[in-house]
Amino acid sequence: MAGINATATTMPLPLVDSGHTVLVTFGYLCLLLGVIFLAYYLLKRLGFHGMGVLSSKDSPQLITRLMLGNRQSVAVVRYRDKDMVIGVTEERINLLREFEADYSDEDTVKTSSFTTFLKRGSDDEG
Repeated sequence: MAGINATATTMPLPLVDSGHTVLVTFGYLCLLLGVIFLAYYLLKRLGFHGMGVLSSKDSPQLITRLMLGNRQSVAVVRYRDKDMVIGVTEERINLLREFEADYSDEDTVKTSSFTTFLKRGSDDEG
């Protein structure tokens, strides 16, 4: 019976996390998400045209595009001194019209609308 009354060895209790580790982990997660969203914004804002692809006169350039519906559009593409009006659907791409590229008003090409290209194409016929 003497063994029962003997002093019991006390084991130290584990340290309780006061939430510091959780807050640090949450902070790093927010920092990582912030870097990802910043990279996405910068890539979208500055434009990412592919790695190692240099834009030249011979590379195709999308001038303007008119969305007609879900996955259907009409676009003007400049390729090798030709402006091509193409119809794009989910199944195929059709050449609708082709005419010589006009480089005289290069500044207005970037700000012009789709109808400007259609009018210019119809003026070439008449």
